[in-house]
Amino acid sequence: MYNIDKIEVSLASEHKSHYTIGGVTVTIIMKNAPFDAEDFSECQCNIYADDFFPMCSSLDAAQSDFEWPTLVYAMQSCRVWLPGKYTLYLRWMNDVLLQVPLTLTKRGHFRLSAMKEEEPLGLADIVTCSLEGKHGGWTLMASQPGTAMLRRKAMENAQIDLFNIYREGLSRPPVKENRNYLISTVNRDLDDKTLQLFHKTVGRGEMLVCLDCQTLYDVTRGNPYEFLNERLDQPDYAAYCLTNVGSLLSTGGKVIVRRIVEKVRQDKRSCLWLCGLKQEVDNVLEVFPSLNDFFPRENRLEQQPYTAFEMVQAFNGAVIEAGLELSSVASHRLALAVLKAHGLGRLSGWTLADVRRFVAEDVCPRFIQRTINNLASFQVDTLEPGDLNLGRLTEGQTDFEESIRELNAMVGLDDVKQSIITVANQTRFSIERKRLGLKTRGKNVFHAIFTGNPGTGKTTVARQLGKVYHSLGLLSKGDVVAVDRTRLVGRYIGETEENMKAVLEEARGNVLFIDEAYTLYDGANDRKDFGGRVIDSLLTVLTQPDPDMLIILAGYEKEMDGMLQTNPGLMGRFPYKFRFQDYDAQQLMDIACRLLKREDYVLTDEAAKELLSTIELTLQQRTRNFGNARWVEQYISNGIIPALADRVTAHDGSVTAALYQTIEVADIRKAFEKFNPRTIELKPRRQIGFSA
Repeated sequence: MYNIDKIEVSLASEHKSHYTIGGVTVTIIMKNAPFDAEDFSECQCNIYADDFFPMCSSLDAAQSDFEWPTLVYAMQSCRVWLPGKYTLYLRWMNDVLLQVPLTLTKRGHFRLSAMKEEEPLGLADIVTCSLEGKHGGWTLMASQPGTAMLRRKAMENAQIDLFNIYREGLSRPPVKENRNYLISTVNRDLDDKTLQLFHKTVGRGEMLVCLDCQTLYDVTRGNPYEFLNERLDQPDYAAYCLTNVGSLLSTGGKVIVRRIVEKVRQDKRSCLWLCGLKQEVDNVLEVFPSLNDFFPRENRLEQQPYTAFEMVQAFNGAVIEAGLELSSVASHRLALAVLKAHGLGRLSGWTLADVRRFVAEDVCPRFIQRTINNLASFQVDTLEPGDLNLGRLTEGQTDFEESIRELNAMVGLDDVKQSIITVANQTRFSIERKRLGLKTRGKNVFHAIFTGNPGTGKTTVARQLGKVYHSLGLLSKGDVVAVDRTRLVGRYIGETEENMKAVLEEARGNVLFIDEAYTLYDGANDRKDFGGRVIDSLLTVLTQPDPDMLIILAGYEKEMDGMLQTNPGLMGRFPYKFRFQDYDAQQLMDIACRLLKREDYVLTDEAAKELLSTIELTLQQRTRNFGNARWVEQYISNGIIPALADRVTAHDGSVTAALYQTIEVADIRKAFEKFNPRTIELKPRRQIGFSA
């Protein structure tokens, strides 16, 4: 066919039985027929994995060798070759495109199926003719994990371009296309850089103007929309790409949407892109339903869950970004570990940032230490299997299991822990039902009320909740942003809204923990107190079905109940309420022992009995504001350890490690007498704008 007698494809790596990184050699043997050497050498080779994921191209740093009747292309590649299906495309003399299906065996050999000619203007014809080598963003964008829908849309747009050129030759008008895009993501990996690359492949000469929605309304300026006006004042038509679209649900969002829509409609050549986490995008479309008219179904693109193949490429790419290179054996071991971890569901919540963190924390330090210890060997460039902490990927507990283990390891709080585990299991149950195509409730709202006295573990449990929901994919980050009234409520009109905007942006993807929340609002119409405006700002998140944020209001039970009773609507936004009981004497003793062990201190048997006795005595006299675990920490750090230091410093004998770590009865008694921990309690914050 087409004067080709035979095609051979082989991996350049010497270790073909490994999942290896390296180039590919394509050998084309011609039949005996007259051929111009110049025409013959114009053959273009491209190899793709599924959904046109680019593996290598003769357009990128390939070496060719032509000696009739054989043409050899040695194509470089930084991808990992896994056993499976690939496709070789040969563009013959800039005209005919041939498709050759490939199967890479576990032994590292390519089996070729019968070649066939591709149809003109088909997607394969488009990508090899119009995108490869002609759009600088194609290869970089197409090799990003989760971008299969973006790749296909880029090919379809290029297809329409060539079709319109064909129609122009027939004196026909061009087919009109909608260039507005709705791009829903599952994490923050699909960032401005990726959007710029995508725009290079689908743009029509317009400028891409990325608008971070959280910057478009700024109350510190005389005109809070000044920056929006500046960004919309473009001399030419543009594609306006809105990111962080969840901010459109906050103050100023309606004006921002109206102004941008007016701008796009006034200039028919401009277009609108809406990009954000799926739950954010869905919420924005629900609040601003008119935006739906901009985005036809074929232009609603979604970032796809990462496949095992893509995760292998991502780990390899992170190693390359770190300036390192995997040996053939190390590449094989890493690929096997990633495939196994993906199959077990251990990488389901991983982002590219997590992959880079793994390389930075679990690969680079081990590599550096090994090479420093073996500088004489001159092997300082290649990662070996021993440099890879693969157990982190395949062994031990999953992130969810680890977060539950840490929760269970906390002292006391049995009722709280069991309730949280039940909620977490119910969430996993719903996620699995959704994966199986079964009906679910549809909303992932887990905002909670924590009530209890100080020092009962509320903040610590909030941290564990963040880890649990991050491991389930419901929070994109899972950290805790802890605030109270002093950080939220401003001193003048507008400052509270400004504070809340900053806090909500910081809390996006995290747990927002508001301590002493009852000081914010009591239902009274006090215009001088801006605490109510904090609640108003929170409602923009509380009303969202999948907000990528968990809000926890914490405080004393009586005061929290009073606040909720004055605002029944607020109560309905928090489906879960957890009551934190005070610790008993033995639990406080357990906490004290853990604190001492963590800092390498040891109690004698007599000292342990004395410590428990002082705790019991203190509990008999505790007041409403008793600090529980915080009191224990202060008792140790401000009482017991200073008493130990006084005794050891006055010691005239030999110095030993035991002397500096052993706490005796005298230290406990001196701390209790001198420090008088019975007087330590956390003073309640002055209640502003609230009376019970």
